[in-house]
Amino acid sequence: MFARTRTTWLLLAAPIGCVAAWSAWRWNSSHYRTWKEDVRLSDGRVIVVTQKHEVYEDYGTNRSWVTFSLPEMADERTWHSYLKPMRVDVYDGRVFVVGRPHGPRQFQYYRYPKHYLVSFVLIDGAFVRIPLMHVPEAIRREENIFPCVPSLAAPLLSSSEKRRAVCQPHSEGHQYQFGRRIDQAAYDELAISMARLSGGPLSRISKL
Repeated sequence: MFARTRTTWLLLAAPIGCVAAWSAWRWNSSHYRTWKEDVRLSDGRVIVVTQKHEVYEDYGTNRSWVTFSLPEMADERTWHSYLKPMRVDVYDGRVFVVGRPHGPRQFQYYRYPKHYLVSFVLIDGAFVRIPLMHVPEAIRREENIFPCVPSLAAPLLSSSEKRRAVCQPHSEGHQYQFGRRIDQAAYDELAISMARLSGGPLSRISKL
């Protein structure tokens, strides 16, 4: 009797386990999107970058991972943030990354950045946050990271495919729209607008 009960339980548990595993895979696939893309640096080099985004249908990108390797780095590194990546580049041997908050939650998390964009430099193997104006102006002019999550998986997004891809201008839920060129004055205005929307005094905007 016990053996029959155990066999019945195992027969029932197997499909339940398969359904649970399939549900977990489906949830992970729908919420985490990964792709590779060509990224052209300001010195003309083209590197391959792997992007991974945690995405929610009613919100967009919540956090992201950008993995890449350069001769200027000792090894492959991953930059993890609660930002939408905008730029990866090298200037005078220093590695910089820049991203932007997707909305108020990330804007508050990064302490109300004065220029809205958030920047980092690689120091001793770690990405350290720095003021945006400490990033060379030459690499603050334009994005080189694909601004959208691809609708279809592709082995590699080439530079030409990225230029041809249809991608809506960045919108943070209000009148501001941004394209590939970085309009810093508009982002500065957005930082003030976002600080007001958060209900706090403008004095809380950080110097970063």
